Amino acid sequence: MKKTITLFVAGLFALTSFTTLNAQDCKTKLSLFAENAKAKNYAEAETQLNELRKECPTISSALYAYGERIYKAKLKTATDKKAVAQELIQLYRDRLANVPAKTKKGDVLGDIGTLMVDYKIGDVKSQYDVFDEAFKSDLENFKNPKSLYQYFELYYNMYQTGDSGVLLENLIEKFEELTEKFESESERLAKTKNELIAKKDAGQELTSKEKRNERIADTNIKAIAIFSGNMESLVEKVSTCETLIPLFRKNFDANRNNTLWLKRAAGRLDVKGCDEDPLFVELVEAVDALEPSANSKRYLAGIYERKGNLVRAEEYLNQSLDMEKDPIKKGKLLYKIAGKAKKRGQKAKARKYYLEAVKSNPSLGGAYLKIAQLYASSVNQCGKDEFTKRAGYWKAAEMARKAGQVDPSLKSIANRTVSSYMKSAPSKSDVFSKGYKGGESIPLNCWIGGSVRVPNL
Repeated sequence: MKKTITLFVAGLFALTSFTTLNAQDCKTKLSLFAENAKAKNYAEAETQLNELRKECPTISSALYAYGERIYKAKLKTATDKKAVAQELIQLYRDRLANVPAKTKKGDVLGDIGTLMVDYKIGDVKSQYDVFDEAFKSDLENFKNPKSLYQYFELYYNMYQTGDSGVLLENLIEKFEELTEKFESESERLAKTKNELIAKKDAGQELTSKEKRNERIADTNIKAIAIFSGNMESLVEKVSTCETLIPLFRKNFDANRNNTLWLKRAAGRLDVKGCDEDPLFVELVEAVDALEPSANSKRYLAGIYERKGNLVRAEEYLNQSLDMEKDPIKKGKLLYKIAGKAKKRGQKAKARKYYLEAVKSNPSLGGAYLKIAQLYASSVNQCGKDEFTKRAGYWKAAEMARKAGQVDPSLKSIANRTVSSYMKSAPSKSDVFSKGYKGGESIPLNCWIGGSVRVPNL
């Protein structure tokens, strides 16, 4: 748990109740303790911490924030890590009890749960209950990607054992709840990133605080990509068209007026590629009648396109885009529309929507990566000879490079993709043999259009 410790004089010594020491003694001892903790004199600071927790437990949240530093440092070198983890858990619990107004409950409970899982403290049920309390009592601050994943993993394990009363429908519902949480956190971080991208694009220097916020956002964006992907992998075998369609069919009548259930069921079938089943059509029509949304209109556009009614499909698609006002969500919507076009082999249309997605959400690097894939799959259509065809890989590499620049979670795969495309592109000797020096333009005479610059190899 990363917390900024700001020791304002008034805030540091805001006193409420004490045991045996008077207020002034507590203030003095806290000041001495804080100095030792900041100087990393942890052995002496731990002794002071124990005394303050006993004599002045409600003096300040700084007591617990510095205490966290001490135990985390101790955990790194401890022989009995489980024992130290239990000490840290107790510190967290004391913080919840003694300075609740200065404590983000969901954050702290998430840290407790993660420690319990990482150091095998308690059984699966007790570990799950800590996360569940965080989820139900303070969802806003329960947002650590690892903790969110561990929460679901425990629930999945309870489903797998079959002795905890967790049914497949419960598992799918929990998966949808946590997917929505991951998505909301991604959207929040994307807004932060986009503000910083706009400032840099305008040629303005980021402040030290903004640079720190950018690093934090990058770290969490990457973590969300990893842990949400891990969560998807857990349910991949049990969340298939073969299992989902009968499950949702069974519960459809009981939930015909339950908008949230209908949205989740339609969304899950769409994600899993079950959108050609008649149940998907029924779900979409039901949710669109109750609560029309950008997504329901997008689903209807797909349904009518499959029917061959392209005019009606285009109408619904335009309605979908008009209804979505949030730029982050609109970018995600455009990305999905592009993905459907890509799947159907409509490359130019797919690129159009991927570029619109990036325009709406500049940190959506996945769109650039998809465009790169479209370009790479088209090189044989875009040149008059082997050299000019392979030159298309330079254009593909250019797009892949952009993906890693705007989305840190894609940096690794973007770099690998760039490397692969550059190996497929003309080599330095190929460029030399054709008489190029670097900087020249080669036209791409296909759907890609435009040209690609010969790099200085």
